[in-house]
Amino acid sequence: MNDALIKQWRELAAQARQWQAGGDPAPVLEALALSVALELTGDLASVPPAERDALRKTGQRALLFVGAPVLVGLDEDDLEALRLSAAIARDGLQALSSRPPPVAERRAARREEKDPGASAVRWTIPPGDLVRLLRGQLDGLAAGSLAMRIRRSDQALGELEALARLSRPEERPLALAAADPAAVLDPATGRAIGTLPELGAEAVLFEGAPRRLAVYSEDPYPLRLVAPQLTTEDVREGYWIGRVDEGATRIEATLYVGDRGEGDRGEGDRGARWVLDLS
Repeated sequence: MNDALIKQWRELAAQARQWQAGGDPAPVLEALALSVALELTGDLASVPPAERDALRKTGQRALLFVGAPVLVGLDEDDLEALRLSAAIARDGLQALSSRPPPVAERRAARREEKDPGASAVRWTIPPGDLVRLLRGQLDGLAAGSLAMRIRRSDQALGELEALARLSRPEERPLALAAADPAAVLDPATGRAIGTLPELGAEAVLFEGAPRRLAVYSEDPYPLRLVAPQLTTEDVREGYWIGRVDEGATRIEATLYVGDRGEGDRGEGDRGARWVLDLS
């Protein structure tokens, strides 16, 4: 359960409940739009039915006033923005009405048809946007709009799922109990630059002198990111960190997950090519 996202939804839903017929429907539309994001991440099911139903009823009434005569004072740009917001809000209303889009079927299709190398080349949605979505740092309309973009892309759905799993401490079993916790960098202090859904990994860049690149994984196995521009500093279960050569802006690497084989090249490990843009 994403507590940050649910907290944001409840705050917007509380504002939406203050709406009166004939008033500005923007707060209601924003709460409905955020419902799209919660439906996509699966967190909407964690909201009690009574809360969902209250917003649904308010949303149904508020949407009737979009374009109503009471709003004639708005200029054309504001009206267009209102119409776009209403389109996202209607999607949220559908989610609240227990008629979600067929996300499960899209996920199944992705597992069957995805190109094994596709997500290793370039992510579909900027990782920073996905992180802000999951942390509840986007406004409701921006979150809803992004959720609709993600839902249209099987690869983007996989990226979101990987980041969502990595954001839950109980599902991210890094072996830190016997290690010095100060040696493990908090990913929240860096910049997420990529995900590798097939290995459940996230890459985070830490600026400074020198720059460092860290990889976090949900799997309890050692990680190794191998590339000419990287110098390994630490390898642990679910964690790798290394220095980045000065001036490097693009890294074509291979991520290995598992124990080393007989040599130093990770024979027998799971591995995948990973292209990372540091700019």
